[in-house]
Amino acid sequence: MKLSSFEEIIRLQFNAYMMITIKGTVRYRRKQRIRRLEHEALFCEIPEIKQNSQNNYDSYSIDFSVFQVWNFSIKVSDEKLGTALHKLSEKQRNYILLYYFQDMRDREIAELYHVSHSSVSYMRNKGLQKLQALMNERK
Repeated sequence: MKLSSFEEIIRLQFNAYMMITIKGTVRYRRKQRIRRLEHEALFCEIPEIKQNSQNNYDSYSIDFSVFQVWNFSIKVSDEKLGTALHKLSEKQRNYILLYYFQDMRDREIAELYHVSHSSVSYMRNKGLQKLQALMNERK
């Protein structure tokens, strides 16, 4: 079936547009690869001193105090803080952990526990005072 001259022009324009787009994409990918290669270094080219400074630290479950609050497992790596948190009441500990480790606001915590946000704020602040006293006591 023979295309009309109008359809032939449209097909040629579309082909030209596609070729321009493909060439642009190829150029962009090439520039992107060159930029990446400028910043990356092969491991074999890195001096041994820098290789040794790239330390890897393994963390094991015995290095953490783990607290279970609602669906969250919250790991605290500081031994003093973990011990002090264990000495707080459960509500104070949960409010502090949710606020500082899960980045929840007082209103969100209040909704979880079905209490007012002012009582959450009060309990959290009292817990922080007690926590600070416990931490200073252990020094």
